[in-house]
Amino acid sequence: MEIIQKFGIDPVLLIAQIVNFLIILYLLKRFAYKPILTTLKNREEKIKKGLQDAEESRILLEKATAREQEILRKAQSETKKLLEEAKAQREELFKKSEESTKLQAEKILKEAREQISYEMKEAEKRLTSHVSELAMHFLQKSIEELFSENEQEVIMRTALKNFKTKKN
Repeated sequence: MEIIQKFGIDPVLLIAQIVNFLIILYLLKRFAYKPILTTLKNREEKIKKGLQDAEESRILLEKATAREQEILRKAQSETKKLLEEAKAQREELFKKSEESTKLQAEKILKEAREQISYEMKEAEKRLTSHVSELAMHFLQKSIEELFSENEQEVIMRTALKNFKTKKN
């Protein structure tokens, strides 16, 4: 005790300070330390949850990006396929159009040839008829001076029969 008095420590005051310290420690632990620890634990859980959510979001983003790339690849391949199909259809249409045009041209040529042939036959008939008329007229003029009227008539009938049989 002498040592305590030499240092200027009052034992009653020391005990009162220890009791005060223990009371303050109890009060701080109960009313300050526990709520602070609870708040820190809640914050830690929120941070962990945030990090976990961020990781899940990153994974979802990677999946979405991969899916987007896959969709783009499919779209590109489908576009190429559609372009190839369109090109094939275009070529097929050109071939059909070309064939149709050839058939139409051949049909027109055939009709023109038939028309020309018909017109030539008609012209031949008219020409034959005209030549026959001229021949008959020439024959009639020629025989007028050489033969009598009865002989002329017989010659003309015979010539007319010969022309008709040659026509048919």
